Amino acid sequence: MNESANLDAARVEQPAGTILIVDDQPENLAVLSAVLQPHYRVRAARSGEQGLRVAHSAPKPDLVLLDIMMPEMDGYTVLNKLRGDPATQDIPVIFVTALGAESEELHGLELGAVDYITKPIKPALVLARVRTHLELKIARDALASQNSLLETKVTERTLALKQAMDNLELAHGNLKKTYFGTLLAISDFAELRGGNIGEHSRRVAELSRLVALHLGMDSNEVQDVFVAALLHDVGKISFPDDLLAKPVSGMNRDELAIYRRYPARGAESIRKIEALAGIADMIRHHHERYDGSGFPDQLSGLNIPMGARIIGAVSDYVSLKNGGLTDQPMSAKESCQFLLEEQGSRYDPMVIEKLEPILASEENFEIDEIPVTAPHLHEGMVLTRDVRHPNGFVLLSKDTVMTRRLIDQLVAVEQQSKAHVKIFVQREHKPS
Repeated sequence: MNESANLDAARVEQPAGTILIVDDQPENLAVLSAVLQPHYRVRAARSGEQGLRVAHSAPKPDLVLLDIMMPEMDGYTVLNKLRGDPATQDIPVIFVTALGAESEELHGLELGAVDYITKPIKPALVLARVRTHLELKIARDALASQNSLLETKVTERTLALKQAMDNLELAHGNLKKTYFGTLLAISDFAELRGGNIGEHSRRVAELSRLVALHLGMDSNEVQDVFVAALLHDVGKISFPDDLLAKPVSGMNRDELAIYRRYPARGAESIRKIEALAGIADMIRHHHERYDGSGFPDQLSGLNIPMGARIIGAVSDYVSLKNGGLTDQPMSAKESCQFLLEEQGSRYDPMVIEKLEPILASEENFEIDEIPVTAPHLHEGMVLTRDVRHPNGFVLLSKDTVMTRRLIDQLVAVEQQSKAHVKIFVQREHKPS
């Protein structure tokens, strides 16, 4: 029984931390050591210099009990040196001194001491203060360790995330190269068939991109429109040579039947390429008409994908200029005028509204018309476009000469509908 009790006592008395006592008086060292040694590992130093050396040696102290009034180097100086050294700056220091003035205590705390014990010491008080500050240090050390571990994990995960992002960027870069490589291969293959397919498609793609931008489409949508326009005629690859070079106006019934199948065939081919499947509908429907009279599915109005509406108008403009639709090529101005006359029936008016100034700027021609509001019309003005009600139906036809009665009717329409009617009239040229 006694042997068991001795083992239990030995376990209880094992040091729970290392305490460094710094005091120039041997009796003070002896008293403090006697109080602390049953519970802690105690190390002693009889000067400030010696205390600093011990603080840097193993076993490193967990707490320092520091006298203030010492020769050569006082406690305040020792504390400053401990705090100024990264190796010892986190060791808690308790001043133990006979000085009792409140100003001295405050000065020590301002320098970084964690507590203040006055002499003569009270053993129970010393043990309580030491235990409290050791527990606080253990808690701080544990928190610091957790923070260090967390920082390590964050660093590791950040590096892993960066590596993953780098890999993703590399994969994305490779995908983009593959994607554009596929586009170039298809475009080059189409161009080998002749019929001006490549040059036509590149011009349509650039103009379509500008219209999409002016319509406020986001960057991904603009890119899709550009790519679809670049490939919109890919279905013509299967055309016989004589059909490929023939304008639409010169085709017979059988040839027109073949011609009207090419958008669907091109879309089917493009849809098989996963990276391009999203643009297939634009290719399929770029020959639909706003009034529903187009092909292959007779879609109308907003049921036609916006990209297809853009490509359809731009492609017709380019084809009119190069003779792809009519026996004789039309001028840029004539081609633009054709689009203006067909808006609302063949083309989406909103698309033509954005396309017209782009063409006027790029082709360097002037449209001989000006927009006016109903109250600013006057008799004798000639309409250059159909005037449509805000609901879409035609109020007055192109080439109508305005009279007072017609002007009053247009003003009344605007007042009743509470919306402006788009009106374009011939520009009046002053005699030189």
